[in-house]
Amino acid sequence: MKPTIDGILQNQLKKLQADVIMSAYTESVPGWLEQKSEPDFYRFCYTEKGKGWAMIDEEKHDLQPGTLYLFPAGTMQSFGTEGDENFSRYWCHFRLELGDVQVMNSLQLPPFVIVQDRQAVKELFDKMDAYQHSNTITRELRLKAVLLELLAIYMDESDVQREDQPDPDSEVKWNEVLAYIEANLHENIQVEELAKFAFLHPNYFITSFKSIMGCSPIQYVTNRRIALAKDLLMGTELPVAAVAKQVGMQNHYLSRLFKRYMGITPVQYRRIGRLNSCSRLGPEASTSEEDNS
Repeated sequence: MKPTIDGILQNQLKKLQADVIMSAYTESVPGWLEQKSEPDFYRFCYTEKGKGWAMIDEEKHDLQPGTLYLFPAGTMQSFGTEGDENFSRYWCHFRLELGDVQVMNSLQLPPFVIVQDRQAVKELFDKMDAYQHSNTITRELRLKAVLLELLAIYMDESDVQREDQPDPDSEVKWNEVLAYIEANLHENIQVEELAKFAFLHPNYFITSFKSIMGCSPIQYVTNRRIALAKDLLMGTELPVAAVAKQVGMQNHYLSRLFKRYMGITPVQYRRIGRLNSCSRLGPEASTSEEDNS
């Protein structure tokens, strides 16, 4: 399967590290106001009743029932009520590790989503509140599990929202960039070449690529070349020199790089892989291979 940006992001999200700081259900009377602050944590806010507002970096948002807001860390934030009704909401503060903040930023999530299953979201916040007051050793695990479920709901709803309002010209077509890399692993791929393909300045391309992929373009190309070399070593009878040529490397450089990444040489990798394959297939397969050699 050829890599795509969705597949890469899915793999990064699988390793996401998020920790709940605090969660609660709060009801505020008309006229309530929380002055400007710049928290170093993320906030979820889900309105159940009434209306409120949030000012995030000088942009005002209406907080209405059925909407789930995600307020990023490091933004200037103010909150208040709207109208004559009490403003009731569930909220949660959580932190992400630095690398995961970059992953979240690369997703370009909207500031809010309209929740389709309100009961499910309320139940998740209720669970979070209950686990928060638990004294069991699994408390943090359960809190993290609920938070990840909320994040998953938010991302799923964001995808639906984006599909309803497509804007294909506003983003780099990363899948096309990855497809170009995949089709040219046997060539000498230059960053400047990739940047032109993406219609970006090389410096900006490197920064954007790293924020989304979690590594530089050169590191990504190297990783894909090693992955292709592994496939060719196990799936073909090509000599190592021919494998090296197909992944755009000199024979000696592939051997050195392969050993650095895998801990063994390409020849050892092929031999061990073949032996393990024969062991799994049983003695008949081993005999058959010897007969055909």
